[in-house]
Amino acid sequence: MTANALLHSPTTGSAPAARPCGLVTWHPIEGKSRGVVATRACAAGTEVERSPVIVVPATDLLVRPGSLTVFDQYLLHWSDEPGREVVMGGGLLMFYNHSDEPNVEFHTGPEPETMSVIALRDIAAGEELTYDYGVPLWFTPAPSAAPAPPTR
Repeated sequence: MTANALLHSPTTGSAPAARPCGLVTWHPIEGKSRGVVATRACAAGTEVERSPVIVVPATDLLVRPGSLTVFDQYLLHWSDEPGREVVMGGGLLMFYNHSDEPNVEFHTGPEPETMSVIALRDIAAGEELTYDYGVPLWFTPAPSAAPAPPTR
């Protein structure tokens, strides 16, 4: 399996125009190292984060048969256009953990070279935010954590 087959795949779509601020932070998550949590309750459909991305051409990826680089594990699929296949996410995009029952999804845009994170359902303050990576997993997922105490 190539590194490209393991890249996380966001949903293409549009998001609200106003940029979110202060809705997410990161915390240590038991069994997962770290993860992203909501700083306050958010309704389904809320854009909880919008971050810039850095486009990485597939030709710049290192191929190591049989093992992924750390870099490979954090790339996100961007497009099928040559030279714009994957991106490195800014903000906290690289720290959302996987879940088979996600509470957020990633969308490309709405601005050029940005990615938005949208709540799929109502989310409690302190709850870990997770998305479905949409690719065969290269690790054994940890169980979902209970919501943490609200952050200030």
